[in-house]
Amino acid sequence: MLEKLKQLLDQEPFVPFRILLTSGGAYDVTSPYQVALGETKLDYFFPRSDRDANLQINQIVAFEAMEEMKQ
Repeated sequence: MLEKLKQLLDQEPFVPFRILLTSGGAYDVTSPYQVALGETKLDYFFPRSDRDANLQINQIVAFEAMEEMKQ
């Protein structure tokens, strides 16, 4: 999962995607700068906020492509 996540974040042009977790939670990644990767976890930064979430990479079950967010 880590390699796939790196590919999605490095893709040019960047394509927004959703991270799906075993808990049923989902996190929308609309910018590659919203995610900071570690070896076993990642920090997800909520857009336009000071909030963040720590996610365990082993709890990621899938990635889902999203259409670009309309402003």
